[in-house]
Amino acid sequence: MRLRRIWQYAKHYKKLVTFSLIALIISVVLDLLFPFILKTIIDDYIVGIEHPWYQVDESVEESVLFNGKYYSQEKYLSDAEYNKFVEANDDEPPKISRVLLIKRVYYYVDEAIVDGSKDIKGEKLVVTDTNNNEHTYDVAPLSKEEVFNFYRPAIRPITIGVIGILGIYLGLMIFKYIYRFNFLKLGNNVTYDMRKEGFEKIQKIDIDYYDKIPAGKVVARITNDTDTIRDLFARVLVVFVSAGIYFVGIYIGLFTLDVKLAAFSLLLLPILYIWGKFYRARAKKYNEVIRSENSEINAYLNQSIKGMEVIQSFNREEKSFDQFQTHNSKFFEYKNKMLVLNGTLSGNMVRTVHRIIYIVILLYFGWAALGINSMVQVGVIYAFTEYINRLINPVNQVFGNIEMFEQSLVSADRLFHLLDQEGTDVSDDKVPRFRGDINFRNLNFAYENDNYVLKNINLNVKSGETVALVGHTGSGKSSMMNVLLRFYDYEEGTVMIDGSDIRDFSKQAFRRHVGIVLQDPVLFTGTVASNISLNNPLVSDDMIISALRQIGADNFIDKFEKGIHEPVTEMGSNLSTGERQLIAFARAMVYDPAVLVLDEATANIDTETEQLIQKALNVVKRNRTTFVIAHRLSTVKDANQIIVLEKGEILEKGTHDELMVKRGTYYDMYQSQLQQA
Repeated sequence: MRLRRIWQYAKHYKKLVTFSLIALIISVVLDLLFPFILKTIIDDYIVGIEHPWYQVDESVEESVLFNGKYYSQEKYLSDAEYNKFVEANDDEPPKISRVLLIKRVYYYVDEAIVDGSKDIKGEKLVVTDTNNNEHTYDVAPLSKEEVFNFYRPAIRPITIGVIGILGIYLGLMIFKYIYRFNFLKLGNNVTYDMRKEGFEKIQKIDIDYYDKIPAGKVVARITNDTDTIRDLFARVLVVFVSAGIYFVGIYIGLFTLDVKLAAFSLLLLPILYIWGKFYRARAKKYNEVIRSENSEINAYLNQSIKGMEVIQSFNREEKSFDQFQTHNSKFFEYKNKMLVLNGTLSGNMVRTVHRIIYIVILLYFGWAALGINSMVQVGVIYAFTEYINRLINPVNQVFGNIEMFEQSLVSADRLFHLLDQEGTDVSDDKVPRFRGDINFRNLNFAYENDNYVLKNINLNVKSGETVALVGHTGSGKSSMMNVLLRFYDYEEGTVMIDGSDIRDFSKQAFRRHVGIVLQDPVLFTGTVASNISLNNPLVSDDMIISALRQIGADNFIDKFEKGIHEPVTEMGSNLSTGERQLIAFARAMVYDPAVLVLDEATANIDTETEQLIQKALNVVKRNRTTFVIAHRLSTVKDANQIIVLEKGEILEKGTHDELMVKRGTYYDMYQSQLQQA
């Protein structure tokens, strides 16, 4: 299932996949031609000098003149020449001579000889046949010139073979480059698509998902896990596919060389299957823990770096380190288990099997050499050995990449878990600017199950009014705004805007007319201008400057050498808290929202900056509905309505003067803050 889903991404690049596979197949075929061509050169032309030589005449082009007579071998004769000189007279067998290499000396024998073990005794060739009978032949040692003369017909085919090998080697380099480059390109393309889809998904997922999972884990899934999946295409896929092609091609070659030994070598397949299945099961178990702990490490590092001021301020470095080491030690433990698994069941086992196969080959061909009727061909031994090398190398690579394969599957599971989260598609539809009439009707809301944080909320807000939400921590102030901003959708009751349920609009269309300023402003790496416009090309510099001036940030603009194009580092760390808040406030203003939400917007700023914002509010509140969440009650005295919340319910509502006359909860809170001041 996972592989099928991963393949869906690769299917977008069918031409690239097809081209890569064709190049891979060609490169494997070319690689497998090496042993066969060398085997042919060795057995047919180098060792082939010992094959029978037939007496011919000077009309045969590839003939050898020796002692006044012409000789040639069957492989150099055309069909007509073979019929003329070898099969011309059935009553008289063809004249056969032999050239033999015995103890590093070449000998000429002017007659056919029986098969058997050969030895030189005195000036005679002694051949012992299967019945242990000795046959004696006259021999004549050959000079270097005479040996070269017998090799002369082989020079041209050997030269062609060597040129062919060089051509194959060049072609092999070209096609290897092509398929490796294209598989890397395929991996990059798939990674690009996955990261693109992953980022699109995190923008669509409801906010409650991020309440349950650390940001570091989400980052790890879109960065680290997609990198691992890229390796699946760039490395693992190449190894596995080429191994399969090598297996087919090599066994064709083995059966061509020696059927019996090739059949024996088939026993390797079930051994490798069982071995690989056991190895993969263990690797999967270890890699699941490794990837999980790596994600935990990323999440904890992200959390610790952001909270380093708190950690150091409260001297919690040692405790924080211990918590980090909990994940780091487990990661280290399972990484070591993976190393042990690789050390025992990967490379070492492959090398052991390799040596065993070599022993079998040596015993097989060594035993065959003892058989007097059998002539062991050097080229066959060479080719068989080379094919076994080419068989073991892919096996070694497969086992060396099983860990990466399992890591890729685990990473795919983690990424697909993110991609499978429910979300809301980003919509481009637009609606006219709202008037700003807001009505909460019998609203009940819970983040989880039936644990309601808002209960029977009823509230009518007219366009242009300012409504203050006050109450102790956990009373439900932010929850009301989360529902209004549609960070969380409700199930019971209704929230209306201009007479329509807010759920009737797409979230994007609705939020185009709603602005928000949070207690902890979020700034991005860029400039002051880009943080206000959020890179919207429709927001000009003049609009940005105008918004800043509306909130009284003239000095703030002139303070920087580059003005609104002053660089902003990550999270606005190079700015003061008040400056960050002013940017967030201007960000909301520049879009001219019909509804403005200030969530503790003045909680973390100094008195001077607060006064600037309070003055600006008197201007920007015109023609828009404003919700203010504040602990400092002095900042909301002028609100049209003050809503006092307690445990998710509206306890009191009215203007400041009305609530002070009631001498209820609001009165107590206000008096308490006056005394603390």
